Amino acid sequence: MSEKNVVSIANVLIYSEDIFSAQGLTTLIKFYRPSLRISHIASPQEAYAANSNKVRFVVAVATQATNLMSLMNTMQYLRDAKPDLPCLVLSDALDPVLPALMPDVPTLCLNTPIRHIYESISRLLSRKGAASPHYSALPLLTQRQREVLCLLASGASAQDVSAELGISLKTAYVHRRDILMRLNITPNYYRGVFSGRLS
Repeated sequence: MSEKNVVSIANVLIYSEDIFSAQGLTTLIKFYRPSLRISHIASPQEAYAANSNKVRFVVAVATQATNLMSLMNTMQYLRDAKPDLPCLVLSDALDPVLPALMPDVPTLCLNTPIRHIYESISRLLSRKGAASPHYSALPLLTQRQREVLCLLASGASAQDVSAELGISLKTAYVHRRDILMRLNITPNYYRGVFSGRLS
């Protein structure tokens, strides 16, 4: 069966650019729910092959090497196709970037005990509390600010942001300043978070 066909019949989609994370999550979910059809996707293009009527749950794995723009676009596409789709993000470090990019998607740290990760997945699969928690304490970013934040988190400078998004350099600086203020990130912490994603 081709990869496209496997994705089209999947009940659970695992978005991960790391095959080992996807295999580990597949094993965990299959151990408890062997009847679920699970597929691994690593790009927005692969998500287009999914049948939104069959997909019941999406788990995304975000590591330091993850392309955040690709992750955000994939999750956005899947949730546009099926607005009530339960989602969960597993991150190797809890920083303010992921919750700011996707404020209505729960985020767990990858070093959370496996039992807790499975309980979260199981709760969302059973639709108990399937409505994603609303993080009212988190400031919301505009779509453009999320795009800027994705680029900054992947190591882009203000000049790179300006060129990539076709905005003036001054606008890029204003977006960066507004994002840092909304997330309450100091410049030193900002450099630490984003340079950590590059190393």
